[in-house]
Amino acid sequence: MRFATASLALLILASLGSQAPHAPGASVAGAQASAPTLDALLDRFGDMPGMSAHFREEKRIALLAVPVRTEGVLYFTPPGRLMRKVTSPAPSAALLEGDRLTFVSDGERQVVQLGESPVLAGFVESFRYVLAGDRAGLERTYRVQYTTDGAQWKLTLRPRNENLQRFLREMTLEGEGFSVATMKMVEVSGDTTTTELFDVNPRRRFTDAEVRRFFSL
Repeated sequence: MRFATASLALLILASLGSQAPHAPGASVAGAQASAPTLDALLDRFGDMPGMSAHFREEKRIALLAVPVRTEGVLYFTPPGRLMRKVTSPAPSAALLEGDRLTFVSDGERQVVQLGESPVLAGFVESFRYVLAGDRAGLERTYRVQYTTDGAQWKLTLRPRNENLQRFLREMTLEGEGFSVATMKMVEVSGDTTTTELFDVNPRRRFTDAEVRRFFSL
């Protein structure tokens, strides 16, 4: 369950990336001088035709002295199909379609119906609020804190739902302008997962052939 929840959180929140960040120190004409409001950030998501991105992830587990590091790719196409593929150190994949979450790892396949897991269902509900730009719905599920500093912003989500509270302490996203740079998830156990997103393409449009290629297990 822990792997399923962490994977789904990454799938959901990766879809927040809406512009690829420019390289540090680069000069960008017309760069946004101040961070968007939370409403403006949420409004941007609704018109996203699709998304692709790469990620680097570091998971610190209390019982392990060395953090677990993974790399991979993410794909999203409306209205709610998301794929997370780990390419290193060992291949695996997680696919969200409707109310079904499928995992493939080490040659084994696991299918989870979201109705059977209140925690996973809570994450999916959050995802749907975000993509709809529904701030009221998001605030029903989480205590939302949004702060800015120049063009940089920080969004902290702490669950209100008791089922989510049993697993998740908080999720924090940080970015600049309309771009998400990092996401950190802190579990009740004390385990943390930090994810960096890069090569984000928020205007990705998948052909039918690409959908069959990138969203199949």
